[in-house]
Amino acid sequence: MRVLIIGATGRTGKVVVNEALERGHTVTALARNPDSLTSHQRLNVVKGTPEKQEDIVAAIQSTGEDVPRAVIVTLNARRESDSPFAKPIGDHLFMTHANENIRAAMKETGVRKIVIMSAFGVAESLDSLNCLMKGVIKYSNMSVQFKDHDRVDAETKASGLNFVMVRPAMLKDTEALPIKDLEDDGKLGSFMPSCSRASVAKFLVDAVERDTWDGRTPVICN
Repeated sequence: MRVLIIGATGRTGKVVVNEALERGHTVTALARNPDSLTSHQRLNVVKGTPEKQEDIVAAIQSTGEDVPRAVIVTLNARRESDSPFAKPIGDHLFMTHANENIRAAMKETGVRKIVIMSAFGVAESLDSLNCLMKGVIKYSNMSVQFKDHDRVDAETKASGLNFVMVRPAMLKDTEALPIKDLEDDGKLGSFMPSCSRASVAKFLVDAVERDTWDGRTPVICN
């Protein structure tokens, strides 16, 4: 199966690319800097940005009739550093605008399934976080990216596309571990759950391969 990955050069995106390739899939990646991805015989890297709908269409059509069956999106808000508390920079609705372009490109080219990496705390899952994390999301710099996530969530649900929006708990750079599905609202979660990027990558590719979570927004953790 061919999959288009947008956000492929990010910390989680690179892990998703590797996971998809290891499973034998063919991957198209849209990247501003194609040289940041290691070459692979089943990896087609297209230079471009999700801020331009025409770049996404070009990526989808870059392999002729072998069009992607699904799109995986691992975009994140732009910040001054990798710290989630860092000051936001650039367009504060970057993910919203990028996903608008992605959905429009999908509809133009006939791609029907989108799998998006969201976050625990988005939309109704915010109520399941502990008081400390609720305060952090509401009153720190993180509020900008969560408002952006919330808009992506609402607009994707109303898009008519087949979607899965995965809401991982706090991301960690550890090995893949067993994944717990905490339902869409996350009420089954512990006080401070976390999830490795490797585990998130596995779940995102699982969501492409299966219809188990179609139309859902599962909160996941290890």
